[in-house]
Amino acid sequence: MSGGVAYHRAPCPGRIFEDLGVGFSIGCIGGSLWYFLKGMWNAPRRQRIMGGLLHVRNRAPFLGGSFAMWGGVFSSIDCLMIYYRQKDDPWNAVVSGFMTGGILAIRGGLSMAFKNAFIGGGILL
Repeated sequence: MSGGVAYHRAPCPGRIFEDLGVGFSIGCIGGSLWYFLKGMWNAPRRQRIMGGLLHVRNRAPFLGGSFAMWGGVFSSIDCLMIYYRQKDDPWNAVVSGFMTGGILAIRGGLSMAFKNAFIGGGILL
């Protein structure tokens, strides 16, 4: 290999489950740090550690679930794009980001879905 970085991903059906797990892990770990500090900050003086731990227990899994949802939807659309286009290139990721942003924001209305879709696609462009 001359100067390049080898980057191998799991084959497509397994990629979805891998990204679900990785997303959940990243959300839980990052959420644990964030919610521990937030819980400590808002707890009474002599109960800061316990307040931080309780806040982590109550809130971190929700953030993990949100990250897992994003990763799962993104990977599912990416696998569909690979299947339909018969090639694995960066445009699949851009379209997947666009569609994931729109799908996950559709509950807020069409205006919100389009805004988030353009943000999701623009980040990966």
